[in-house]
Amino acid sequence: MDIKKLEIFLNLSKTMNYSETAAQLFTTQGNISKQIITLEKELGTSLVDRSHRQIKLTSAGKIVTQMAPKIVSEFQNMQQKIQQNKQYVDQLLRIVTVPSVANYRGLELIINFHMQYPEIKLDLTEVEGDHVLDTLKNGGTGVVFARDFGILQNQYDSVITEEDCFVCLLPKDHPLAHQKTVALADLSQENFLLLGRETMLYDHVINLTKKAGFEPRVSYDGRQLKIILNMIEKGIGIAIVMDKSVDLPSDGSIIKRPIDLSENSQMLFMRNYNVKYPKAVELFWNFLQTN
Repeated sequence: MDIKKLEIFLNLSKTMNYSETAAQLFTTQGNISKQIITLEKELGTSLVDRSHRQIKLTSAGKIVTQMAPKIVSEFQNMQQKIQQNKQYVDQLLRIVTVPSVANYRGLELIINFHMQYPEIKLDLTEVEGDHVLDTLKNGGTGVVFARDFGILQNQYDSVITEEDCFVCLLPKDHPLAHQKTVALADLSQENFLLLGRETMLYDHVINLTKKAGFEPRVSYDGRQLKIILNMIEKGIGIAIVMDKSVDLPSDGSIIKRPIDLSENSQMLFMRNYNVKYPKAVELFWNFLQTN
């Protein structure tokens, strides 16, 4: 069915005058009459009672006036979405993220956006923390998903997705494993197993321990969280990590305890200020702000 015929009929149902409808739609009275007759044939029923000099709608015509506005509106919305979709075809959305993105809502948002706009090509790259901001340097037009301790969000246009707190990972038989909360100062004699300097967490943990009054004894620093968990399980040391960044073994061999720190981190998407972004990036940014 040609939606245009419904639009013409709806106009006629308001004016109740062929000439007035023709004038409003910049066409002829004969064309209006022809379109109405064609619509009646398509619907298999009369919409206008022509037995009187003055236009009068049939019962079927009244039904159409009740239901057609919704049909026309939905059709117009569909056309608008199709036009919007055309401008995003072959557009590229480049996102650089920290390795632990799978543990955070950031990945869920990326996936949901991609499912809603599959015509936009997604380039998702995982890099270590100390390189993640390279995308934003020199006015880059990509988007970054990373961790912030209250510094980066003041430098970049950002959307925070969630907060994350510090926790201590301990062997199940460690004396501190029975406490609800671990004081950072109580870890001064422990062997620290830390994610390496390239993760952006290393320096922050070191600074926190210094504020607590001690220099930590670091027995391991590297990228492999699996190695850290294995060493903790064997009683070689403890680790300080962000709560949501780690999945513990299901056998209970490692215990996670909150640390008595008021400081948290935020996971957030970031982009540069004052940069002309591709349409795909603007669409993604609007999506983040409304989800």
